[in-house]
Amino acid sequence: MKLPSKLALTIATHLALVVPANATTLLDGSFENQAVSQENPFYLQSDGSKWGAAWSNWGWSSWQNNFAGAWTGGAIARTEDFTTGWKWARTGDVMGIIKDRQTMSQSFLATEDAIGTLSWFDSNRNSWREHTWFGRQNEYNVTLVDNFGNTQLIGSYTSEVFLGLDSNSWTNAPDDRFTLAGKQGWFARTGISFTLISGRTYTLNFNSLSPFVYDSFGNLTGVDDRTTLLDDITLTTTAVPEPASIVALGIGLLSILRKRTVVRA
Repeated sequence: MKLPSKLALTIATHLALVVPANATTLLDGSFENQAVSQENPFYLQSDGSKWGAAWSNWGWSSWQNNFAGAWTGGAIARTEDFTTGWKWARTGDVMGIIKDRQTMSQSFLATEDAIGTLSWFDSNRNSWREHTWFGRQNEYNVTLVDNFGNTQLIGSYTSEVFLGLDSNSWTNAPDDRFTLAGKQGWFARTGISFTLISGRTYTLNFNSLSPFVYDSFGNLTGVDDRTTLLDDITLTTTAVPEPASIVALGIGLLSILRKRTVVRA
């Protein structure tokens, strides 16, 4: 049965009242404020952009471990820094970094019961080893842990170089990672939806899972040099109405339908 337009509008209005939006927010998903908090160094460009260290300047790098700001753990770096393979941030001038077995985290308070969805972009840097450039893929996962220790897995992922081969040297087969399109390109990600409970504190974790390295005797010698770059991390939420609100909505709608029935009678 098709509802009359006025009744449909009334129902929509009631739903809007009992299902508020934006249960919580995530801060600085593009890492620009993180760089300001840490006084991250840069080269000022003519257009106002703030780039990282060029290949010709080995005295410093904008690659900097996170020690102040919304994010803890991991690192940040700027566009065109040689340490990230001259990668460009997708938004602004700064990108986030997890490498080896690092975890980068941010904590927030859920202000409503809600269903959350996380989206972001990833890519890889080029890693130097002897005389060869490696764009080796890196495994990582994303988790959400509440203050009671309950963990939700948002997803497991493999990051890779945009327009690049898994490994190559300067003289290898054609490889577009160093073209502008390659440096500017990122892969879009969306995680599995998760549950937020009002009043609980949650910690969002990006966990790098680079493989361990063993010697010929099977002894652990370290972690392989692999890196995932992150940018434009966004949290969206849809609040879940409380049971009492749902009951009140049901009673209200029944009342509206009864009045319409009486009038027609």
